Amino acid sequence: MSVTSIELQLESENLVYFSGQRVKGALVLQIGLPVIIAGVEVRFRGAARAKWRETVQNGTHRTDIEHEKEEIYFDDRFCLWGKVNHTNRWEGREVLQRGRHMFPFQYKVPECVPCSFEGPDAHIRYSVQGIIIRYNGECISSQRIINVLREYDPRREPRDSAANSSPHRLEDHAERSVSTLCCRPGRVSCTLSLPKRACVPGEILRAEILVHNMSIRKSGAVSLQLKQIITYGGVQTKILLLKEYKVCDGLRPGQHRQWKEYPLRVPPLCPSRLHMCKVLDVRYCISVEATFADIILYSAVPIIIATIPDNYLEFSKWSYKVSTPSLMMDDTLTDCYIYGCTRTESEEDEFKPKYKYFENIRDLRRDRDLIVKFRYSPSLKRRNKEKEKKQELARPTVKLKSEDITTSSLA
Repeated sequence: MSVTSIELQLESENLVYFSGQRVKGALVLQIGLPVIIAGVEVRFRGAARAKWRETVQNGTHRTDIEHEKEEIYFDDRFCLWGKVNHTNRWEGREVLQRGRHMFPFQYKVPECVPCSFEGPDAHIRYSVQGIIIRYNGECISSQRIINVLREYDPRREPRDSAANSSPHRLEDHAERSVSTLCCRPGRVSCTLSLPKRACVPGEILRAEILVHNMSIRKSGAVSLQLKQIITYGGVQTKILLLKEYKVCDGLRPGQHRQWKEYPLRVPPLCPSRLHMCKVLDVRYCISVEATFADIILYSAVPIIIATIPDNYLEFSKWSYKVSTPSLMMDDTLTDCYIYGCTRTESEEDEFKPKYKYFENIRDLRRDRDLIVKFRYSPSLKRRNKEKEKKQELARPTVKLKSEDITTSSLA
């Protein structure tokens, strides 16, 4: 075979780039025998694609309509070797001699493109493809998927800053009546509240949960859930369960329980608000699900996943981590042919986007409040009083003899 190997080498080890950053690398060819080609080129492509199914009911007839929508952010190609005329056609023939050939390149990722995302029947992907254009036979290509990220700070967004800066807790309440043997119906309820809306991956959200079971039957399990809401083309919505924590096994009849600071650590996730993307929209919420005999109560509070932490948060470092596994689903309907060049889809199937994750986050406000509470706690005051009493008892006392007292009184 004339072309022994073709490889795309990129300078970034983790293949993570931010919008506006330059992608630098080289296309490396290993030629066994001299080969005649038209040229060598590199192509950069970024696009979003979504597929969904809609059911239309017309009388007794039911029709399923499949929709597919694609949005291309950039699709650029550059000649690395050879000649291309003004109509983008290759001119002449070039001979690649035996040996190793390297063609360096660099490309600036456009500003304000949405970050990489993988979901069920939907994705936002960015790729670099090196191609050997041949006159006879199929073109030989090598492709790599790159991870593109974009910083998102809700404090700078007008529609998100007001909701995040509210001094009040975010709360949702659900309540239902249930049937009982007596004439008076029983009631069950669940309440969820969060201290704030915006958070970053790695941060611990402390939820307050309150569940009442005023029925005559024991309730089922109570769980705290983190969910992702994906909207396809502004029409269809899918909800994915990312994390679930079992709060308790159940409540007895007439019992109510409260958890003031139930911790939930935010995993590495795609940021909210896919900027400049009209095909997909990603949102998140934290919910409480309480199971009772006849119904399931559900209360939810929307949250915002950001990439820049608040000023009062302190962290040791941040790194790139693979997104939550439940986000990854097979997308077998993607096109395997680009520009008439054959390639395999194994790399796309294995691609899992990485996002920023903050290690060892501490809330300085919480630490300060704990110090103040500890300073003025009743137990600390009691210990201080006991300590003062011990110090008074331990003080040395001077005892005067009777002779000294007599002498001083006579004087």
